[in-house]
Amino acid sequence: MRTTFLYIILALALLTGAVTAGCKKFTEGLNTSPNRPTSAPYPLVLNGAQVSGILIYEGNLARVAGIFSRSFTGADRQYVDINRYNSSAADYNDTWDNLYSIVIGQLKVVEAGSQAVNDKTTIGITQVMLAQAFGLAADLWGDVPFSEAGDAVKYPTPKFDSQADVYKGVQALLDSAITNLQAHVGTGPAEKDIYFQGDRGKWIAVAYTLKARFYLHIKDYANAIASAQNGIDDATNNMMDPHGTSITADLNIYYDFMVNQRGGYMNAQGAFAPSLLDPSSATYRGNAKTDETARFQYLYQEGLMTSDLDPNVLSNFDGWGNPQNQDGFFAGDTWFPLVTFEENQLILAEALIKNNSPDDAAALQALNKHRQYMAAGGYINTGYLPDGHKYDDYVLADFSSGGMANPASSGLTQEQALLKEILQEKYVTLVGQIEQFNDVRRTKNLLGIPPTKGAKLPQRFLYPQDEINTNPNTPKLAAGDLFKETTANTSAY
Repeated sequence: MRTTFLYIILALALLTGAVTAGCKKFTEGLNTSPNRPTSAPYPLVLNGAQVSGILIYEGNLARVAGIFSRSFTGADRQYVDINRYNSSAADYNDTWDNLYSIVIGQLKVVEAGSQAVNDKTTIGITQVMLAQAFGLAADLWGDVPFSEAGDAVKYPTPKFDSQADVYKGVQALLDSAITNLQAHVGTGPAEKDIYFQGDRGKWIAVAYTLKARFYLHIKDYANAIASAQNGIDDATNNMMDPHGTSITADLNIYYDFMVNQRGGYMNAQGAFAPSLLDPSSATYRGNAKTDETARFQYLYQEGLMTSDLDPNVLSNFDGWGNPQNQDGFFAGDTWFPLVTFEENQLILAEALIKNNSPDDAAALQALNKHRQYMAAGGYINTGYLPDGHKYDDYVLADFSSGGMANPASSGLTQEQALLKEILQEKYVTLVGQIEQFNDVRRTKNLLGIPPTKGAKLPQRFLYPQDEINTNPNTPKLAAGDLFKETTANTSAY
């Protein structure tokens, strides 16, 4: 393992205790955390912020986003309500607090501490992570605190900046981060950085991929292309949450939730994503060049969508109970992806088609580069199964009407069929990640994912009740506004 787990032990032990003791709807129960040091050396505070971020990007926000995107199914207790889109402002109290008070608050402390000693490496790393966090907030809620966030003393009731201004601020943070990281000034956080041990080059690549992500969210395809071309170019440099096999210490958050904390609350029975990967499904996406058998097994145990198996098992090949014997994506010791080569390549592929001057050939080349990675085994950092998969290169003719990847009955042009393939590939690649929910909404559900209720998928998260009660600047949303697009997603795709 690449890092010590002092802060992971604290964070996940806290998670375990809070979730076990609490019955609040959809919460992690982390309003009081030992991971909020404000006077420790700033590399330690950075370590705490990074570990706290695991609970954000891999915890409740990701589970709810996965249910809304139809990768998972809410099957019991409160998660049945989420599956039926019955959600209220109180459901988001703790996740909002975790994001703003714990993660962003600590990162602001690190930024100030590293600036005081001109440690530009740590400044840059912190700015990348701040951009990642603020960008996520804007993605999920729209208008959010940004310019006045992170200083509760000076701004006890911070204003809500427009979503557009937050995205601009995020891009400025990433530009500044790249400049600081390129300066090669300061010792950096070294081993306290759980992702790259202060490796500037890897953080710069992450920054560019995040730039591409957020440009894509505002449909600025030219800048998304330029950023992705400088982004993560090798999966061994993926930004991954590290995990191990110690219960209440460093387990994968999905595994801990489904096995140790809330077994049976969530499964994938009847979900849309597994139907695309299951070779026996009528909506299977495979063809003569694509075999999804192994990926289906890796993400969703075969039989999961029937009632004859434990419904809270998402991956279980080598026996149940001991997480180190699990091999799947949701196993206890599987590292979790945050910013990756896979996402970067598929951003590039999509943007090359959606740009003002579409380049189908270049888009296909980017898609095939991702498929070549998958054909070689894929998921390098998580041990993707080598058997039962096939991802041969496509050619443009495959997407012509009547081609392998474009049945004549679809009525799609070559370019439309290629775009759909890219989006569908990204959808199944990002199972479990919040970014999948962002894609589904900004593309106006181009993949045709059927809602579990009504005619529309959820479009945002609701502002938390605690923020509504304490901050008069909080925008007013009714429960029905779960289906109201954020500003960035109102324009046509």
